[in-house]
Amino acid sequence: MKRVLVIEDDHRMRDLLVRQLSALRCVAFAVGAPSGAQQAVDAHRPDIVIVDIGLPEMDGFALADMLCHNGIPMIASTGSASPDLEERVREAGFAGLLRKPFRLQDLARELRCPLPGN
Repeated sequence: MKRVLVIEDDHRMRDLLVRQLSALRCVAFAVGAPSGAQQAVDAHRPDIVIVDIGLPEMDGFALADMLCHNGIPMIASTGSASPDLEERVREAGFAGLLRKPFRLQDLARELRCPLPGN
């Protein structure tokens, strides 16, 4: 069972991600601001971290740079349609990209988890 930390400032998106992760049989933890990210990583020891790129205190790229020493794979999450975003995400060391709105199938693919019922 994968342990997934979600760092997302929008409470609706954060709640949706936690529900979707539960449906994928993952153990999900969530924080709403970058300031709690390192503490959550230390406390929960996630297998993977989903990072919103558009966070208020610092963007997801800066947060990924701060967390990269943990050696935990990270997936970027964004509503941006910027054409150069995929390249920026790869260069920042993210293992994947979820573009909002995304479906359960998209999340399962990025996490390499089976869909419910499969």
